[in-house]
Amino acid sequence: LIITGANVVGPELSGQPFWEPLIDVIEWAYDNVTSTLCSCLATHAVLEFRYRQKRTPRPQKTWGVFSHDLVDRDHPLVHDVNTRFDVPHSRLNDVSRTQFDAAGLRVLAESEVGVHLATSADGFRFVFFQGHPEYDTISLLKEYKREVMRYASGAGKEYPPFVDNYFSARNQALLREYRAQLELAASAGRPIPEFPDGLVARGLDNTWRDTAHAVVGNWVGLVYQLTDSSRRKPFMDGVNPED
Repeated sequence: LIITGANVVGPELSGQPFWEPLIDVIEWAYDNVTSTLCSCLATHAVLEFRYRQKRTPRPQKTWGVFSHDLVDRDHPLVHDVNTRFDVPHSRLNDVSRTQFDAAGLRVLAESEVGVHLATSADGFRFVFFQGHPEYDTISLLKEYKREVMRYASGAGKEYPPFVDNYFSARNQALLREYRAQLELAASAGRPIPEFPDGLVARGLDNTWRDTAHAVVGNWVGLVYQLTDSSRRKPFMDGVNPED
């Protein structure tokens, strides 16, 4: 099972309309699913509900592509994965390494912006992503454009900063030029100029996809091995799909 994120209103997850149905799914999955992969907000929800570790707001939004280190190189989920790899993040909140440790979870990869990959104590029933390895090359560009358009429409108070470690020097120059055009148009009462999506997209690099494919491929392979008792590996002995 894969549980993805969602847009929320307000800081409290437990006050969101999806909270109770999500808790029902998590409870059902624990008893009926071999392994559940939780992405970003779903990770925060499971940490709060099952482990009593509530996320906290970050001083500023974590927004960019960050280099991560493997801190547990022996887990099969990271078999043949680079010991250092990139992952996109886009979040206002965080569950810290201290909280993961307090919950007895097994951290596999982390960076300057915190834990990205972890598992439940048994090593597999729950798999946690705090970043967004599933992002396409242009996902962060679309988020950046959305925030620029919010500013242009008056919905955003401040012009968004560049996404960390994502835009090349050429792309930053293009985007600075666009900001100047936007502000000139606003002062002259002219329509919002067209955002240079195509020009910027051509200069973007994807430095995380291969690792993301490897981790998810390992996860699917391990589910198969675990549910076929003839192929079970020793590390899986603590995780019985019939429990």
